[in-house]
Amino acid sequence: MQKMPGSSRSTKQNQAIFDLLNSQPFELKIDLIQTAFTCQDSLLVYHLIDYALLPISISKCETKYNGSIVSLTIPLPAHVISIQLMLPGLRTVGAIRMGLFGPSTVNEDGR
Repeated sequence: MQKMPGSSRSTKQNQAIFDLLNSQPFELKIDLIQTAFTCQDSLLVYHLIDYALLPISISKCETKYNGSIVSLTIPLPAHVISIQLMLPGLRTVGAIRMGLFGPSTVNEDGR
């Protein structure tokens, strides 16, 4: 494969972006849409390591739209992670929406 001019500079720029991302803490937001679950239920989140389940605390639970959406915010202890959400009982969930959030970060050169 032929080396493109300026490819080493591009790699350095990409690495700077990845370094910024690696230094950021992330939160996972899970919305249970059209659900019968509430924040008072025993909703549990686990970090799956090998075959062990380690509990992760839910930092925020709130209901929206007349209680039809339950939103969970979970701080992630690592960027590469397997998690398991346990919902107790036999209640309905119409849909699940997930998003990943992190604070903004500025590089030393202002970008």
